[in-house]
Amino acid sequence: MIKDLEAKLGSRIITPDHEAYDEKRKVWNGAIDRKPYAIVVCDTEEDVAAAVKLATEKNLNIAIRGGGHHVAGTAVCDDGLMIDLSEMRKVEVDPEKKIAFVEGGATLADIDKATQNFELATPTGTVSETGVAGLALSGGMGYLRGKYGLTCDNIVGAHVVTSKGELLEVSETQHSDLFWAIRGGGGNFGIVTKFMFQLHKVGPAVLALDVMYDYKDAKAILLQAQEYLKQAPDEVSFNITAAELPPVPFLPEALHHKKVVMLTGMYAGEPEQGEKVIEQLRQMAEPLADHTGIIPYVELQSKLDAMVPDSVPVYGTSLYFKELDEKTIDAVLGKIDSAPAPTALVQLWALGGQMNKIPVDATPFAVRDASFILLVDMMAMGVDEKICEKWVESLYQGLLPYSHNKASYLNGIGLSENVTKTAYAVNYDRLVAVKKNYDPGNVFRFNHNIDPTK
Repeated sequence: MIKDLEAKLGSRIITPDHEAYDEKRKVWNGAIDRKPYAIVVCDTEEDVAAAVKLATEKNLNIAIRGGGHHVAGTAVCDDGLMIDLSEMRKVEVDPEKKIAFVEGGATLADIDKATQNFELATPTGTVSETGVAGLALSGGMGYLRGKYGLTCDNIVGAHVVTSKGELLEVSETQHSDLFWAIRGGGGNFGIVTKFMFQLHKVGPAVLALDVMYDYKDAKAILLQAQEYLKQAPDEVSFNITAAELPPVPFLPEALHHKKVVMLTGMYAGEPEQGEKVIEQLRQMAEPLADHTGIIPYVELQSKLDAMVPDSVPVYGTSLYFKELDEKTIDAVLGKIDSAPAPTALVQLWALGGQMNKIPVDATPFAVRDASFILLVDMMAMGVDEKICEKWVESLYQGLLPYSHNKASYLNGIGLSENVTKTAYAVNYDRLVAVKKNYDPGNVFRFNHNIDPTK
């Protein structure tokens, strides 16, 4: 079979005996160690279509790699065909129409670099090395979420390779059912080889919030953050992170191993006007450090990269909350305090503004009324992976009763049928109908899967 693949796809095929095989099958999460039958490194949409046709012809499972950043390692499968888009990273910008044409393997950094040449941006995430495809297809939250919504909300068109290997152009007027489904429905319906994103005036310099508080003030800060959010303008998006600082040379020795609460975020408007608006976020307790200031947007977008290093085993989970009342805050802080290692990264992102003004059925992304999202990444560094995995599951189960509709953000949690159905809620049945139309055989199933047979 390998010879058949090589005959049809030539040098783009990487097999287990290839010197680049082990490097190419790696994904961001070091806990994932899967070995595909072969890897196809695609350069064009035609390569992608050919790979899909060949995989279905040979009855091989398919995994699709964009950036390879999902905690569940969905970019790679055992014994199947890994279709690798990571070389397809071209970004073209139409500044007049404010549209970015983005290939499916592009990272957030690729997009920001190209669009900021015209002082434009589209909402993405907060780690620049993330691939845009997986992020956008299942939501996409970043510092522009309050002003301009989610990444999926800003998809205005796409090229999609279907399970039959057909290349379709989709938009509101072309294959509108598929267009609706890819704006939050994940990779269930095909491989998106090109996105068209709406752009907005952003930068080149923005007001970036960056305050560090002592962890002992965490409860007071979270209570104040809930109140602040009720009157916050759409221009403000902020994240609250609890972590123990590592003993690294660029930090003062007094902060080594210090548990802290960090507030990071952005004012998506005129920086000078934003200083007064975010002042309260900088005065919620006595700061240990405050590096808030006006910086390049591209710098802000890569500021958190160091917090999520490559090749480290990671176990993650996610839940939404309607409100951070005292009981919920006590439960969250209790779980943080029980972490078995200092490498737990626990984030609460404030939600509101434009992302919550979009009707629930406008896209598959159904959680449009939560006020906070919890994102947890436990890095297994210096502690047994099983212990980390068990703690993350315990945290999820323990906080589930406090959560909003028991729903999770699919970009930040492992694979589960129940998690998938709960996230899509009222939109799930409509997604099943689209799945039956475009992928009745469930070819694209290494994801938060929508099973067309159920």
